[in-house]
Amino acid sequence: MPEVRNIPTDKLKWLDRESERQKLPEDYFLDPKNRRYPYKNKDGSINCYMLRAAIRLAGMHGDDSIKAKAEEFFQKYCGGK
Repeated sequence: MPEVRNIPTDKLKWLDRESERQKLPEDYFLDPKNRRYPYKNKDGSINCYMLRAAIRLAGMHGDDSIKAKAEEFFQKYCGGK
């Protein structure tokens, strides 16, 4: 099972930098084609805060498949808390 490290998203400055997102592997994102909805930290560990944010944002934007994937990962890696 992958490592889980819950770093608060306000501490992750790279999230808002497109140039930093482009440096990361595609599998760090729930929408890899568009590099949206990151759910892994730079070290590759899973971040439950980012998964929770992805669930909320995908729901707001009508991205149902992304929301479902985020919910599945949240249940699997974060215990659904």
